Amino acid sequence: MGGDQKSSYVFIRDPEYAWIPAVKESSTDKTAIVRVPQYKDETSTICDGGATAKSWVDDEVDLKDYNRGVLPMQNVDQNGHLKSFPDMVNLPFLHEAALLYNLKERHRSGKPYTRTGDIVIAVNPFQWFTEIYTLKVRSRYARVLVWDNTEGDARNTVEPHVYETSALSYKGLAFDGNDQSILVSGESGAGKTETVKICMNHMASCQQGPRASSSEMSPVVQRIIESNPLLEAFGNAKTTRNDNSSRFGKYIQLQFDMGTQQQREHRSRTEATCVLAGSKCDAYLLEKNRVIAHAPEERTFHIFYQIIAARDKTKYWSKLAGTTNESFKFVGTTDTDTIEGMSDADHFANTVRVLEEIGIAGDTLMTLIQAIIIVLQLGNITYNPDPKDDDRSIVGSTKEFADLCDLMCIPAASFEVALTERTMKTRNETYKVPLNPQKAREATESFAKEIYGRSFLWLVRQINDATAGEVNYKSGTMSEFGIIGLLDIFGFESFVRNRYEQLCINYCNEKLQAKFTEDIFRSVQEEYEREGIPLDEITYDDNSDVLTLIESKTGLLAMLNEECVRPKGSDQAFVQKAIAGNKKSPCLFENRMNRCGFGIHHYAGKVMYDAEGFVESNQDTLPTDLAEAALLSDNEILKNHMTNDSCTNFKQKSNGAVSEKKRSAPARAKSNITAPTIWTKYKGQLSALMGKLQQTNSRYIRCIKPNRPKKPVLMEHLGTIEQLRCAGVVAAVTLSRSAFPNRL
Repeated sequence: MGGDQKSSYVFIRDPEYAWIPAVKESSTDKTAIVRVPQYKDETSTICDGGATAKSWVDDEVDLKDYNRGVLPMQNVDQNGHLKSFPDMVNLPFLHEAALLYNLKERHRSGKPYTRTGDIVIAVNPFQWFTEIYTLKVRSRYARVLVWDNTEGDARNTVEPHVYETSALSYKGLAFDGNDQSILVSGESGAGKTETVKICMNHMASCQQGPRASSSEMSPVVQRIIESNPLLEAFGNAKTTRNDNSSRFGKYIQLQFDMGTQQQREHRSRTEATCVLAGSKCDAYLLEKNRVIAHAPEERTFHIFYQIIAARDKTKYWSKLAGTTNESFKFVGTTDTDTIEGMSDADHFANTVRVLEEIGIAGDTLMTLIQAIIIVLQLGNITYNPDPKDDDRSIVGSTKEFADLCDLMCIPAASFEVALTERTMKTRNETYKVPLNPQKAREATESFAKEIYGRSFLWLVRQINDATAGEVNYKSGTMSEFGIIGLLDIFGFESFVRNRYEQLCINYCNEKLQAKFTEDIFRSVQEEYEREGIPLDEITYDDNSDVLTLIESKTGLLAMLNEECVRPKGSDQAFVQKAIAGNKKSPCLFENRMNRCGFGIHHYAGKVMYDAEGFVESNQDTLPTDLAEAALLSDNEILKNHMTNDSCTNFKQKSNGAVSEKKRSAPARAKSNITAPTIWTKYKGQLSALMGKLQQTNSRYIRCIKPNRPKKPVLMEHLGTIEQLRCAGVVAAVTLSRSAFPNRL
């Protein structure tokens, strides 16, 4: 081969495996001759100098397809065997292929965690490694990273782990007095929610102090940990990617008693004076549309199946006797009645147990479960054309409707009118507009989604009442706490067909990516200053163009809201105006095959959106007729909680924004189209969230789903590379590259 053996080991692009190892034989300015080892399959494809290859092939590579016309180098020893690193910042050659193969080797070796500077990458192993989550391991990370007064970076003495993220967050709060946040991201099935639970459990260990030796949890911690299954029961669903997929985002704020002023000024490393006092949860963007529709191989929210499978379901409503999933149109057939090894019936028993533990019992429990049953029953209501007028409709499923009215304790005649007519108001008059069967059905589905969404928020408020320090700690005498926030929210999404929900989710990810880039830039800036390098040498890409496209005065948000206010606003008109008004944006492009489609160059890649249904999806106003019908019900949630957008029942600090408690409810009296749209509300929620995060020191955990079949050991290259790009890991490496090219 000639020359330096190690310098001959390179990576080349491959359409099936993204990057594969090769040995460079020779090269010119334009091409390189390489020998490529042929392995049995993707799992077997490793950097080992071809030692386990079944054969070799020669190939000529066009160098114009590679950055700076150079083939990326392998991080190997003189025999071509991979040298893996726990911290990828220390990789001699730092690029996309090196990240992939380093993660793959650690994944194969049963090491799910890897560092990239201050970022922890968590690869879902699809198996549980008990030995890395024991009390002894938890205590060691707490002792080494929090309580031992060591010089230098103590992380160098321990293996990468999410415990380091939780321990350093606790240390930052306890000893520096700064609020902290941990931002956990990744696609569905990557392990975000489990990672958050692992971090929460570890912080409970950290706050026990340097000599913690007990696995017993305090009642406060117990209640915080045990409330999580409730959010999963009502907010999670089976999808093609994940059997227990969170269909909402959540920001959990762990509240800590920081001790007295004297304790804060003279913080001891021999005892814990920063102790967990409670928690609050903010919920974002529940996927309400899943209430009325889901893909054949998926399920709606778990709680529906749990109620139908419950052994004592008739005590909640006698008409559930003999019912199955197929009895309810919103549920239908399903290929499983088991989630994470437990049957729906057993899950329901556990759900009820935890509900009762946080104070939702007796009549209150009945109210919640019956609100969910009302949603189920609404799905079975059908409509027929009125024999006297085809433009009008009447209820077709008379028995189902009578049962529903009985369950809601509402007069059947007035409820049928509310479902089949719409009250319209102008400045001078009020009049009724009849609804045809299709419109009546759509109104019923909207009502079902609204009831479920409000029931979910009601539950979040009850959980917060049971866990918040303001209510429960020291008899509710404290209102100021130190905060460690944990954000568990959807990762960037790109499907064959991308709808309104994907745009909302990706907008959120753009906001978080902007903060991520800002934080990484700040980290590099500090390193520059330590190295004495002039700051103006840093160059990096940000996503400000995308955010401008979405949220400026002529951006997508404003255009869509404007279309929602127009009497005959349409999806197509929204798309055409958005394209016309943003011709200079480098991030927006037309879909010439679909006048109702458009594309956005997101930071994670190009996404095509189908805007069909955007205008309807963005309107979040329950028709006055149905809102007033809900007030007639005896169900407490329907009667008194259909306009409460808050996640708490108590007053809380607003961090400079209008508190949720003070924010006015949507107006119902005058018009159905002047209320805030979903996107306007969501933007407000995101602004409040970003405001909270900006006041914290943030750490990042990027969760990776290594393969679609959810198998141990296997890592699919293309999917993993895509996730690394979406998580901003490659961008962070690129930023480090511009700062310290000698690392490459």
